[in-house]
Amino acid sequence: MNEGGAIDGDKRDLRRRMLACRRALSVEERASRSAAITEKLLSLEAVQKARTVFAYAAMEDEVQTEPLIASLFDRGKRVAIPLVLGKRSMEAALVPSMDAMETGAYGILTVRAERREILPPQEIDCVIVPGVAFGLDGSRLGMGGGYYDAFLPKAERAVRVAAAFQCQISEDIPSLPYDCGVDWIVTEQGVFKANKQ
Repeated sequence: MNEGGAIDGDKRDLRRRMLACRRALSVEERASRSAAITEKLLSLEAVQKARTVFAYAAMEDEVQTEPLIASLFDRGKRVAIPLVLGKRSMEAALVPSMDAMETGAYGILTVRAERREILPPQEIDCVIVPGVAFGLDGSRLGMGGGYYDAFLPKAERAVRVAAAFQCQISEDIPSLPYDCGVDWIVTEQGVFKANKQ
């Protein structure tokens, strides 16, 4: 097996373990931990200084972001969420208001088609990045679709901030050269600046 194939296998194994850990949290645990993470995200300088924030719309077992999006609106930020166009392809859809969102595929919020406006990624100051696992060196393991690895380089000036439960932190994240990392990791237990090598 070549190196890339071995790393892909390692990623699958870690993804399976980390998803099981995330899914083992009760609805109440997920809600309380998400609230603590939201509070820490809002106090992070990169978020406070950002004019435009790209935040993911959460799946049921992820750190919940709807309260974060509402709080960003309250603070006068421009907010965008992902709009998936196809394989490894997504854009930033500007959210004009909270009531402009509806439940889309997989139960994930999306901007209603008639209210949708695409935001150039170059205008994004901060990206709240989802993931299955993160290393304290800033490495990230996603769901395997490659959407953020393709999108993040386009938002070249944005600070990348991971939102994750503490159980999603791993010492060893297998990665390949095209895998995009993060600058900060925020969990219910703390805020960590990536100690990139």
